[in-house]
Amino acid sequence: MPGQRELLAVREVVHAFLHADRPEDAFQFALDRVGPVVGASFASVYLVDGASELMRLIAAHNWPEQHRPWLAEVRVRVGFGPSGEAASERRVIEVPDVFADPDLEDWQDVARELGFTAIVSLPLQSATSVIGAVTFYFRSWDDFTPDRRGLLRLVADLMGGAADKAQLLDRVRRAEAAAADAQGDLDRQFVLAGEVRKARMEFAVTAAEAFRSAIDAAASEGPALDHMRSLLGDLTLLSAVDTGTAVVAEDTFDPRVPLRDAMRAASTGDSPVHLIAEEPIHALPVVRSDVEKVALVLTRLLARARDTATGGEVRATVGATGERVEYRIPGAAGDDLAWRVAASISGLLGATLETESGPAGAMTVLSFLAAPAGRMEAT
Repeated sequence: MPGQRELLAVREVVHAFLHADRPEDAFQFALDRVGPVVGASFASVYLVDGASELMRLIAAHNWPEQHRPWLAEVRVRVGFGPSGEAASERRVIEVPDVFADPDLEDWQDVARELGFTAIVSLPLQSATSVIGAVTFYFRSWDDFTPDRRGLLRLVADLMGGAADKAQLLDRVRRAEAAAADAQGDLDRQFVLAGEVRKARMEFAVTAAEAFRSAIDAAASEGPALDHMRSLLGDLTLLSAVDTGTAVVAEDTFDPRVPLRDAMRAASTGDSPVHLIAEEPIHALPVVRSDVEKVALVLTRLLARARDTATGGEVRATVGATGERVEYRIPGAAGDDLAWRVAASISGLLGATLETESGPAGAMTVLSFLAAPAGRMEAT
């Protein structure tokens, strides 16, 4: 299982890939952050140059100063050397000892000069093709432990996702440029504006989904990676809501059910704050909505309340007021991701999400219109 240093590096790299406009910046940050963590002496990222069989060096970590003026001119042919083979064969190439492989004779002088003996090269793949390779150079194979293999695979997957993001962003820019230069009639301008919106939607959804998939592919199942999976899942859902592609199920359920599910989901971890659900013993009106998304809203609200609690417990209630079913959880509106997720999904479900002030502090109220008929007894 990765240690705290590795998990922190992954979190920072994910953040860089999500927010960088230029993939080169994200690639360089990833090499500079991950290289030292895995014990690599040097690292490089090569991308296929257009339709050619050559890959150009677009990011380099820790190469000696005397080599830097020529790094921009470096080209690697697909299919040749560890990096070229990783790209052409779409698999990880591991070379424990450069000097023991006669096929790498051309690399031995370079390895001797720079002081490395082992190489690990991983393919960079977008959703549709191989786009290049990322290569790490080690002074000794002993520096490359099995625990670090999963981290390198994850970084390579994230780089592939960044390439997808860059391609979509390029589409956005081209569409925006076309819209700005268009001098045609209103119909043509409308079509171009639609292309811009479509490209932005695809960019948001695909970028978030690509990074979530990369996290899911990691070998570890530690709490930190679970937390990152949750964050990236939230980004994907927000994108789907914004683009109108989110699907809402039509479930009919006892309003106690999603609160119980949320209690279980939010109670994971080692927080000293206890979550307590207060449910009425009498029958409650049923709710017709998407029960999983209601539970997700409640989970995010409970997590916020737990993280900001000043005491040892957080109490959440469910009840009926007139024709509405209400959930009450301590907390106020904010601009954090959890609140934005809760507010966005509430709007998607046709619910109201408000905050009230009282003697015990701010209270968040999530309210649904009860279904026309039917009541559920407590179980």
